[in-house]
Amino acid sequence: MLDSIKPGQTIRCTIVKEPVTHDDRSTVSRLMRNDPEIKRRLKGAQEYRMKNLYVRSRGLRPWEVRRPASLHALPIEGASWTMRWFPQIAGDFRAVESFLKIEKA
Repeated sequence: MLDSIKPGQTIRCTIVKEPVTHDDRSTVSRLMRNDPEIKRRLKGAQEYRMKNLYVRSRGLRPWEVRRPASLHALPIEGASWTMRWFPQIAGDFRAVESFLKIEKA
């Protein structure tokens, strides 16, 4: 299936089985972050965190108390996303293809 997709085509991916290992979960999550809508939400959350950054003193120096990043790309069963295909990510898709259903959009 991956060989028939041309660079620049839009694909739709759906998680059919939840990844068990941490490596597979992080790979799927990284692939999900290529979706423009998820990118937009992550960027908005990052801007919000930086706007509300709390700075306190630690050793008489300013210290930023950073909040953890938001979780918008959760690799749970049934989650789906669309993205543009580029050949550089074929290895990532092959590593987790047992968890995904990939179709042309």
